[in-house]
Amino acid sequence: MGIFGAKLPVSRDEFDWLLACFAWLRLVLDDEEKHIGFLLPDDSRLRDATTAGSLFDVVRHHCEMADWPVKLEQIDDDFRQSDISEVKEGSDPLGTYSANAEEAIIQYSGALLRNPDALTATFAHELAHYVLAGRGDPPGGPDLMEHATDCAAVYLGCGVFLANSARHFEQFTDGEWSGWRSSAAGYLSEQALVCATAMAAALNGHDTNAIEPHLKPYLRSDFRKARKIIERDHANLQDTLAKIDLLAWTYQ
Repeated sequence: MGIFGAKLPVSRDEFDWLLACFAWLRLVLDDEEKHIGFLLPDDSRLRDATTAGSLFDVVRHHCEMADWPVKLEQIDDDFRQSDISEVKEGSDPLGTYSANAEEAIIQYSGALLRNPDALTATFAHELAHYVLAGRGDPPGGPDLMEHATDCAAVYLGCGVFLANSARHFEQFTDGEWSGWRSSAAGYLSEQALVCATAMAAALNGHDTNAIEPHLKPYLRSDFRKARKIIERDHANLQDTLAKIDLLAWTYQ
């Protein structure tokens, strides 16, 4: 690459992992021939959603999970009246996914009711956990499952919300229940999330010029860099993903 070429917003290793994760998602979700839509903040369905339940229905319809059995519950947290920007790592979770033999439950913090975009990101992340349940380990092994869950939510077309509302997700167990919960920082960086969003756009033929304005202003230049590098180095992203040897990532 010339000295004036676009520079990746993330390390080359992280970018290559994102590509491998997309290849893995296409394999385990059997999506090689599927076109996945993009959910953006100006979607009329989101604007018309006036409750957490109706917003959740929009997100799961978008993810084609409308008929997946899941129960939505609000978390009884201690910061319900707080501004979401004040929530720190280690606080009560903003969202959780859990399941037993009979049902799945997604919980959300009442604090998110004041930030519909952040609530959308939380719903997307928890639904991605549901999608990936029982799918095996992602590239790099089980330690990267949370990173892969972020990536899966982006893959499902919710990347703008994840990038704009990055936060922390962790695993928990409580008696018969096990699942995942989120707090204030993401496993994937904002830069990694915009790279993955650019990949999702390229993979599904979406207009990046329509996506970019919905990102936070300071993320747009990173999105453009990622888009340019994908266009230059992976003009046919489908072929790139098909050629990735996922076995090479087994022990990384």
